[in-house]
Amino acid sequence: MSDIEQISSLEHIIRARRSIRSFSGQVSDETLRKIVESALYAPYAAGTGIPFKEIRRIFIFRQQTAAMTQAQEIIQEHLRRSAFKLRLAAVFSKKMRTLAGRVQASAEKGIPSLCEGSLIVAAEQKGFPAVEAQSLAHVMQNMWLTAAAHGVGLQLLSLTGGLANNKQFMQLLGLPPNKWALSGCVVGIPKHVPAAREQRNADDFIFWLK
Repeated sequence: MSDIEQISSLEHIIRARRSIRSFSGQVSDETLRKIVESALYAPYAAGTGIPFKEIRRIFIFRQQTAAMTQAQEIIQEHLRRSAFKLRLAAVFSKKMRTLAGRVQASAEKGIPSLCEGSLIVAAEQKGFPAVEAQSLAHVMQNMWLTAAAHGVGLQLLSLTGGLANNKQFMQLLGLPPNKWALSGCVVGIPKHVPAAREQRNADDFIFWLK
């Protein structure tokens, strides 16, 4: 493939990438491994002096496994607790009511994708300077682009970050709480083909400063 073809392919993947929230099933182990392997090449906090093998962990939860069942239960309990706290905050803040409603709905009905796809949790060891959040963003970016290239759907799971302080969940991962940051997503075969993304005019967003 020529350089021009590679650039064109990358641009197509970036524009085609969408957030998918409903899956018809899991992807094969081979495809899932390729998606996860891309996370190993995301930038990391080398300046902390921590060896790379010690700084990053990737955990895969497949459907119909004891680990996934336990993760689903922990996440639902986490959502219930979060919904309760948000309801209290919503009493004093109108801005919190919409968020509280969404979290409450998830706490009651569950997150559909967690029962359909595979859960991937990325862990980054905390260090100084604290750049683990940025590293995890790069990890998710690599996996999302790779998933899109393989025609696989991906949904970012923002609540995963809050599980870093959940002793039960961290014990499931075999990691000590408060020492690692987490980010996660669910991947699977899209149930529906997403609509084409609307074209965006770069001139509306880019400002050349002189």
